[in-house]
Amino acid sequence: MEETDIVKLTETGTDLLRKMLGTRICYFITDSIKIEASGSNVRYWALEFAVGLTTNKRDQSFINISADYKLSSKSSTTYYGFEIEESKVPLRKEKLLQSGQYSEIKVLSGQVLMLEIYQDWNQEFDETIHYDAAIVLYTDSQKYMLKVREELVGGVDVILDEAAIEAELVDLKLRQSLV
Repeated sequence: MEETDIVKLTETGTDLLRKMLGTRICYFITDSIKIEASGSNVRYWALEFAVGLTTNKRDQSFINISADYKLSSKSSTTYYGFEIEESKVPLRKEKLLQSGQYSEIKVLSGQVLMLEIYQDWNQEFDETIHYDAAIVLYTDSQKYMLKVREELVGGVDVILDEAAIEAELVDLKLRQSLV
């Protein structure tokens, strides 16, 4: 079925997310974090995020995550998909890092115990399908959501508030759990 084909993450992306399991999240980092507050709900977002991971003080790596429109190979439908890659430098911004021109949200969480990938669709007319996409990270003390920012191609929200995460998940369908 086409829906299943479209929402699947690439095998490489899935493997990189699986690598996060058992690892401690240090922070979310980007070259430009924007903040939006609505009541008690605060969202951090940027075109692309790196999740800073560490297994000990010397070993630090980054999983870079961005989101973009993609075109289905079987029809003219469009959908959101995640681009996921690993790097020793977040977001491939070596010069920005050296000059200190980057932003970070310090998290310092416990180890990642589980990851869930959510995606759903919205069918408008016969040919246009836009998929929402989100990745939820679970530690023993907190949940973190990385969600496609619909208004901005490439944009990713980082949602730290558990009530806001639960509200977002109501309309999404769980596609994959990594434990």
